[in-house]
Amino acid sequence: MPQTKPGIATTILAPDPVGEGFVEITPNKTLFVQKLTDEEPLKPVVVEGLHSVEAVFNYFKPGCEVELITEDGSTVNEQYTFHSLGDFDVKHLISKSNHLRELNLQNEAYLKMRKQLGTNKSLKNVIENPATKKALIDSLRALIAELE
Repeated sequence: MPQTKPGIATTILAPDPVGEGFVEITPNKTLFVQKLTDEEPLKPVVVEGLHSVEAVFNYFKPGCEVELITEDGSTVNEQYTFHSLGDFDVKHLISKSNHLRELNLQNEAYLKMRKQLGTNKSLKNVIENPATKKALIDSLRALIAELE
C-alpha cells in the first residue's frame, strides 16, 4: 500500500515497522472547527479553502486568557495562543506559564521525596520513630532559618 501524507481527520491503519499508516479522508467531507477563543463572533462565518489544520490555526489565530489560582488564593492571569494542535499538550501549556512551571517543579520535587521515603530504609526508620522524627524536623527547620 503506498504511503500517503497524513491530512485532516485521517484514519489510522495497522502500524507498520516505520510508524503508523494514515489514509487521507475523502474530499467530500467537511471539517467542523469549534470556537477556541474568548471572543464572540458577530455572526457565524463559513470559511472555505482551509485545507489543513495549520491553515485553520493561521486564519482564526485561536487564543484565550486563563485565570489560575495560587496557593495563597490570589489569581494569576495567563494568555495562551495556539498555533498548532501540539500547543494543547500539557507539557507545552506548562512551558508557556511561569506559574504552572513552578507548580510542576514542586510536584516533581514532592514525587522525588516520596520515592526517597519509600526506598531509603534509614530515612524510613528515622521517620517511624517519633523522637528521631522530631529531631529531623527540628534540624530541617534550623537549616531553613539559616538559609533565610
